[in-house]
Amino acid sequence: LKIDFLGLSTLTIMRRAVDLINERHDTALRLDNIPVDDPSIYKLLSAGNVVGIFQVESSGMRRVLQELQPSSFEDVVALLSLYRPGPMQFIDSFIARKHGQEMVEHIHPSLEPILRETYGIIVYQEQIIRIATDIAGYTSGEADLMRRAVGKKKEKDLKRQRSKFVRGAEERGMPRDKAEEIFAAIEYFANYGFIKAHSVAYAVITCQTAYLKAHYPVEYMAALLSVERHNTDKMGALAAECRRLDIQVLPPDMNRSDTDFVLEELAAEAQAASGGATHRTLAIRYGLGAIKNVGEGPLEVILKARADGGPFVCVTDLCRRVDLRQVNKRALESLIKAGALDSLCDRAKL
Repeated sequence: LKIDFLGLSTLTIMRRAVDLINERHDTALRLDNIPVDDPSIYKLLSAGNVVGIFQVESSGMRRVLQELQPSSFEDVVALLSLYRPGPMQFIDSFIARKHGQEMVEHIHPSLEPILRETYGIIVYQEQIIRIATDIAGYTSGEADLMRRAVGKKKEKDLKRQRSKFVRGAEERGMPRDKAEEIFAAIEYFANYGFIKAHSVAYAVITCQTAYLKAHYPVEYMAALLSVERHNTDKMGALAAECRRLDIQVLPPDMNRSDTDFVLEELAAEAQAASGGATHRTLAIRYGLGAIKNVGEGPLEVILKARADGGPFVCVTDLCRRVDLRQVNKRALESLIKAGALDSLCDRAKL
């Protein structure tokens, strides 16, 4: 058994989003119970609204999603497997077959149950193994050895595996020419085949992040901004996505902000039906940790002073209550220039 462990910042984003969602809504979400089959997932992916969605943020992937219009978890699994150098050449055919614009043909009817979910195209290594076991009588271990031999293109091994495959298929009633044609297809696709188990694991996270963004956009974007706060390039794109989603990102504020991006309720006048009452609009308050040249150490000192003594009333109050050996001139100037002290005094004066 070979296991590949990957450390993904996306899992941290998801955990933070789930914590924010559970705090504000009557939910009991965990990382292991976020749905992967909700219709909103496929609506969001099909629309190409994929900023912040795992594995599908590139412009090329956005275009393919809009053309494919995925409608099931299996579609996402297949797309993640195909969107790699080499197998990308099959994406157009995969899309055309899904939408009935190209006929799905099988070399032999026995391939139909194996290749049904990928519209007759061999996409996964597991499909190659199943073809060998179901059609030619290989054991699973033998089929995996065959897959490796075919992938390495060693002439001696190829010749031996071809004769074994054709003989096994003939013994199970398949015409020799069809058996040879199937082996040729395996030989062709062996270099492109992806491990389905790997793609499924990725697709779970793709669909779960899409679910969180579709149902809880403010909480999800706040989590994204917090985790990516040191990535300057990403921050611009995420702020633009918040604007697209009509999510207000409030400026940093010494008395309201935290290290991370936090949620803040704003009172707004409700219209018509509410008869002039106020409703609450959820916004994201900019995190102090995303301001350059400040650092985690000075922020800890500032936030502790605020927690112990309440909001700061002016810049002098701030400087008296924090240790200026830790919150130095550079950190203060950066906070001022970012607007974090605007509520205490005019920025130009500061």
